[in-house]
Parts: sequence; structure tokens; C-alpha cells
Amino acid sequence: MNYCLLALLSMVVAVVPSRAYAASNIYQCQIMSDAHIRYGGALEVMLDSPRIGQKFTVIKNNGRVIGDVMDDLKNPKVAALGSEKNSYKVIWEQKAEDKNGAFVDYLSIDESAKGRKKPFGFFSGSLLLTGLCE
Repeated sequence: MNYCLLALLSMVVAVVPSRAYAASNIYQCQIMSDAHIRYGGALEVMLDSPRIGQKFTVIKNNGRVIGDVMDDLKNPKVAALGSEKNSYKVIWEQKAEDKNGAFVDYLSIDESAKGRKKPFGFFSGSLLLTGLCE
């Protein structure tokens, strides 16, 4: 009986640190608001947006986003890994059909926020998504 308990405890100790390490390498995020910048410059909040409540995952070291919430964003560039004084930042740049144009998307997760939940902002053209990441 003691051998089984010791074996079980050893497995738990072996698994828990790896899970904590893995969780520290990702953000689990949930969208709380969806808004668009209108032509006149005003912000239009979409109260009935299907995006509200949706979740996505960000892999910290490479900026990859997993989830159907955002368009298929390729070639992320992590601009800042984040710290207590600096937000985590990812930039995506896609070439536009016009050879002089580009599409730029930007994600910022506020690492300096107190507690486990960190606010984020995602900007894509006139689209602004906000929410919380853990």
C-alpha cells in the first residue's frame, strides 16, 4: 500500500512541474469586446458580436495564435516577450496586392497588470478586439 502511494506521489511530482512550465509558455485568451473604428474616427462597439466569449491560445516564444477567432495570421514576429514593466507584443505583416501596401496586425498583452489575468488588445486595420489572457 505504501509503495503504491509513493509511486503515485512520485508521478504527481514529476508531472506537475512540467505542466506549470508548459502553461508559462502560452497565453489562454478570451475576447470580451469587439469594436471597429468608423470612418469618422468614432469607435463602434459590436455588442452582439459572435467573437465575444471566443478563446484563442498564443504560444509565447514564437507568437503563433491557435484558434479560429482571428484570420489566419502567418509569420508572427515577437517584438517583446513581456515583463513586469513591458507588454508582450507580436506583429504580423502581410503584403497587400498593391506592391506599395501592407497589412499589419498587432497583439499586446499587458504583463504589468496585477494578478493572473492580463488584458490584451488586438488591432487589425479598423478592428479592435480586447479581453483577458492567463
